[in-house]
Formats: sequence, C-alpha cells, structure tokens
Amino acid sequence: MTKSTANVLVLLALAAGGTVPVLAACGGGNKQAAAPAASAGDTSPLDTSGSSPLASSAAPAASDAPVADTTPLAQILLTDSGQITKIFEAASAAPAATMKPSGATGGDPLATGVREAAKKLAAGMKPDGPMAMGSLKEKQHLQADITLQPGKCYAIVGYSKKVKDLDLYLLLPPGILSGQDLTDDNKPIIGGPPQPMCPVSPTAITYKLDIFADAGGGDVAVQLFSKDK
Repeated sequence: MTKSTANVLVLLALAAGGTVPVLAACGGGNKQAAAPAASAGDTSPLDTSGSSPLASSAAPAASDAPVADTTPLAQILLTDSGQITKIFEAASAAPAATMKPSGATGGDPLATGVREAAKKLAAGMKPDGPMAMGSLKEKQHLQADITLQPGKCYAIVGYSKKVKDLDLYLLLPPGILSGQDLTDDNKPIIGGPPQPMCPVSPTAITYKLDIFADAGGGDVAVQLFSKDK
C-alpha cells in the first residue's frame, strides 16, 4: 500500500468517526460565531415597552371630560379681561364664607333680609343649598363655591344691613365672568326673573362666587335660589 493511499484511508476512518478537525480560514484567527436566526417556533419575548420615538410622540387620545360653557349665564357690565382676572385672584385668595344650612339660620336678621329680598328678586324660586355668611370690611372679599346643575334655573341673592354697596361676581377659572349684580345697593342679585341663570351644560359646573364690600362694611349673607326649567 502506498503512503498516499494510507493517508486517504486514515482520513476516511476519521470522517466516519466525526473527528475530522476544522481548519481555520486563510489569514489566521478564529471568527466569532454568528447569532442564530430565530426559527419559526422561537418564543423569545419581544420588546413591547413602546419606548420607540414614534410611539412616545404619538398624540394622546382626545379627552372625554366635559368643557364648561364660557358664555355668561347672566348680564355683565365688566368686560376688561385684566380687571376680571384680578377679581378672580382676589376672590381665590379671600377667606371662605361660612356655609350654614338654610334651615339652621332661623331668625337670623341677615337670613331674614335675604328671604325678604328674594320674594321680589327671585320670585317663584326656593333656597338651594347652604347660605354663605360672613363679615366684611370695606374693599374686602369673601369667597364661596357654588355648583349649578343642569335642568334648573338659578338666582343668587345677597343682603347686608351695613354694607351700602355689596357686589357679587360669579366666575370660572382662570378668570371668566359668568354673571354679576347690576346695582349699587345692599341687595345684590345675579339672575332671577325675568332672566334667571339657566345653564346649558349637560353636567354640573362649580363656580367661584366673589362677595365684595365696595362701600361700607359689616355682616353679609348670600343665598342661591333655584327652580326647575
């Protein structure tokens, strides 16, 4: 047997046993093995973090929250937006009026004054919610939150024995005037017959009521009145 024939037989025997050595490619060093391609049955988890620039910059879904109607509910005289904003800010920073259940005011002279004024100013309406009460020095403010419901019409009546000019402003943030009293006396009213405030919003809206002593100082009371539409 020749040497070459013997070498061939040796190689064949090694191949049959699976021990043939793998030779490096020309030029020398070992190569890194490529990552295996994912097979059809590969169940490796995918990145579902949604952190791609496209996903993070997508516009948010439109909110379904109701938007308050900014159309005035009652007549207004003041139209300067800067002055209205100052009134809203002053009201927001003012002490809160004391809220007393209407039935708990009894024979309080302020409550009696409100009820007597309402017989004419808010005829056909009934007290709705607590009465806001407090004491004011001249040029001072009190605040109260008033919630108006759909399906009703409203008036707000105030009274003071000593405040000669008691002003009322009904506001929405950040400074939208929805109504104000139109008189310079101690019996202010917003709304009321023949033009009560009748919200058109399908949901309840909470307003900021500013109670302001424009001339004189003393105890004050304010009551919300309502009737069904």
